[in-house]
Amino acid sequence: MLLARFWNNAHGGVAPLLGLTIVPLMCAVGIAVDFSRVNATRTAFQTALDSTALMLSKTAASETSDELSADASKLLNALFRRDASNVAVTASYSSTGGSRVTLTGSATVPTTFLSMFGAKDVPIAASTTSIWGDTRLRVALVLDNTGSMSQDSKMTALKTASHNLLTQMQDAATSPDDVYVSIIPFNKDVNIGSSNYAQSWLRWDLWEAANGTCSRSYYSTQSSCMSHGYTWMVASHSTWNGCLTDRDQNYDTTNDTPLAGSTLYPAEQYSSCPTSLIGLTNDWTSLSDKIDAMQPVGNTN
Repeated sequence: MLLARFWNNAHGGVAPLLGLTIVPLMCAVGIAVDFSRVNATRTAFQTALDSTALMLSKTAASETSDELSADASKLLNALFRRDASNVAVTASYSSTGGSRVTLTGSATVPTTFLSMFGAKDVPIAASTTSIWGDTRLRVALVLDNTGSMSQDSKMTALKTASHNLLTQMQDAATSPDDVYVSIIPFNKDVNIGSSNYAQSWLRWDLWEAANGTCSRSYYSTQSSCMSHGYTWMVASHSTWNGCLTDRDQNYDTTNDTPLAGSTLYPAEQYSSCPTSLIGLTNDWTSLSDKIDAMQPVGNTN
């Protein structure tokens, strides 16, 4: 009778169940706390790694591989102030397709509750890449060398300002490929260099009409020569002095590809474009010499 009453008595039935579940509940809470700490540390680690990559990008191009790795380790340890151990980072620099610094880091986070189950620490890892200069800096200096620049020391001031700008750009370049500059003398015509006379993007009708000889020497222009029934013999294109005038409207204000007709660049034998342009280069000496050689010529047009 007493035994039957014991089994049928429901008073205090929750206590045994709570006793049975308290251990797994405490374990679940402990595991959640540990993983929360790990995730917070991983986030902080990624942030520190990102900041390290950005800071390294300032000097990466001028450092050796060992110097880059040493600086990465120093910066990361200064930025990453969390309860972690075995912090390690590897760094690499590449200039292919733009400058980039790539960092890969790892660390271990000690656990509290999980250590009771043999997991004394949890490994974390992160990586980041800082990319800059994909399009690189390309600068075209269009410098006025028309006749009016001979007044009031304008040409001297132009050269001084241009040299100062070149110095600033050269100082800003951490690697030789970071900055390229071209110089285009601004005048009625632009001299691109007579060696380009065989290029397919040139238009020769204006030049040929003014450069040649008549089968009867009495006539000196193409129109007068041909209107009197004589033959106009065009001069060799190799005698061209390299001057180009602007394209027909509206191609003079667009960047349409020169393929045919008015899209081509008209050659002209203009006497006041003696200074040829210099294409994109990072040869700072050549750029400086080009600026020094510029002189005001012709009339302002």
